[in-house]
Amino acid sequence: LAGVFNIGDFIPSLEWLDLQGVARKMKKLHARFDKFLGKFLEEHRARGGGGGGEAKHADFLTVLLQDDTDGEGGKLTDTEIKALLLNMFTAGTDTSSSTIEWA
Repeated sequence: LAGVFNIGDFIPSLEWLDLQGVARKMKKLHARFDKFLGKFLEEHRARGGGGGGEAKHADFLTVLLQDDTDGEGGKLTDTEIKALLLNMFTAGTDTSSSTIEWA
């Protein structure tokens, strides 16, 4: 959806009109991903993966959820974790689809 042709990208004065409904679709998709990733975080915390204890083998999400008060960076917010997970899930999608399209 982000790679689709949008006339508002080429004619900025028409962007606010959202002639093709791209902005509306992106907002709807954002809400769906936010809900999905929010549930994902809640379920992980409910299973005890919130980073409270030191697990022998911590998974990636547990490491992200750990409170790093001793370090310089501080704790990541849920929004930052969701953004990182979304990037991990969708990485390479656009390049793969472009490769298939132009092959």
